[in-house]
Amino acid sequence: MTGHAAQTLVLRILRGAIISLAVLVVVVIGACIIAWDSDPYAIRDRFEHFKAAFTDDWEAETWCPPGKESETCEVVNNFEAALEEASDFTFFRSARIEGTSLLVQTGIRFATARDVVAGLPASKWCYVSIPDGAVHQQIELATQSAGDPPVYASLSSLDETALAGSGLSVNALTLIARSHCRFD
Repeated sequence: MTGHAAQTLVLRILRGAIISLAVLVVVVIGACIIAWDSDPYAIRDRFEHFKAAFTDDWEAETWCPPGKESETCEVVNNFEAALEEASDFTFFRSARIEGTSLLVQTGIRFATARDVVAGLPASKWCYVSIPDGAVHQQIELATQSAGDPPVYASLSSLDETALAGSGLSVNALTLIARSHCRFD
């Protein structure tokens, strides 16, 4: 390679590096202007949507800081304001035991309205209600406190006569507790 050819090659490489650097500077300045002028919460939301598009395990957060304006946050803030003085919220889910008329009830208790919105239960419990004449006998199947794993009741001491009218055995009820209690 001659001296003139080597010099031309070096100048072309230098020119390409300068143009690449100039493009990078323009992109960085443009990003700074966009970020400066935009709402930081909107940037966070865009990032969360980006994560949702590329991951399976992402779930929307109930994150409504003071000053954020959206329809969801307005509903959340109105709910919290309306129930600010209230406490001890309890909700129930039912699961039918196939082949019977019995339901397994799972209860979930929240201490405050903010806990309801945040999805932070204080406790959960599960029971089956078995008719015994004019009254119903509740048999506790499991409990769960805060973030602890469920604790299933030992039903071995349960009197079989208590289950006589239900068509269930103690063993069947133990299996039902694990399959029907909705702690998820």
